[in-house]
Amino acid sequence: MNSLPREVLKWLQSLDLSISVKNPKWDFCNGYLVAEILSWYHPKEINMPSFINGTSLQSKVLNWDLLSSFFKKKGFGIDRDVLDSTMHCKKDAAEILIEQLYTSLTNRATYRLRPRSYEFTDLSYQSKLPLHARATASTAIKNNLANTEITTVKSKTDMNNKTQNILALHLHQRQLQRIEDPDRFGMKPPIGYLTPEEKERSKVMSTRQASTTTSRGKKSRPVSANKIPEIIQFKEITVKQTGRDKNILNSSDEGENLNIYKPVSEIGSGYNAIAQHSR
Repeated sequence: MNSLPREVLKWLQSLDLSISVKNPKWDFCNGYLVAEILSWYHPKEINMPSFINGTSLQSKVLNWDLLSSFFKKKGFGIDRDVLDSTMHCKKDAAEILIEQLYTSLTNRATYRLRPRSYEFTDLSYQSKLPLHARATASTAIKNNLANTEITTVKSKTDMNNKTQNILALHLHQRQLQRIEDPDRFGMKPPIGYLTPEEKERSKVMSTRQASTTTSRGKKSRPVSANKIPEIIQFKEITVKQTGRDKNILNSSDEGENLNIYKPVSEIGSGYNAIAQHSR
């Protein structure tokens, strides 16, 4: 109810309807309240027993067919898309219908700071989400095409047209996202939109990015590191081995047993033997 203008709310309350309007999206979906509003201004042409106050899809289709024929007869100028979107409980469709009825029946205009959009999609909700959380093409079709809308479609051509309209709107929003955030998608502005200074700056940045990044956006090696030199020269390094006895190395190669320290029995006994052994 907050989405309706104040004068429209007062008008609905003055009609003394059988059902108090709390949520226009659900209260007007079956068309019964619309017929009740019209019966106040055209009691002879609107027969209320012909309308069913039910929630089934069959009762909704019956009520809206009667209302659409009445609108054509009186020349109200209400689009069929508005009626279908109200029946399928799409966002802002019921509010637009009520405002158009108010203007047609009372000859008074409604004043809004922002005009309403006649695209009954979740575009306003998707625009508030971050780029990575927004819907894909398949999700956009699923969100903007109701199940009741699929069952009530008359031909495959109408279904294809609705699907193509949703896809066209989705692709248009993706193009706007690329313009708003070109860095995220790796987009470059056209040359016509750049000043001479920005053109030179863009050339310098493009050359730097080409040398530091690959086409996939990953960092690559510098250009000089990828080049292979034609001739590779190796320098021989000689290492001097110090502190090792050549006789010991030769004897170890021949398999001789080295006994640097002689047994104590061969040197002698007593103090002299210990002294010589300690040396």
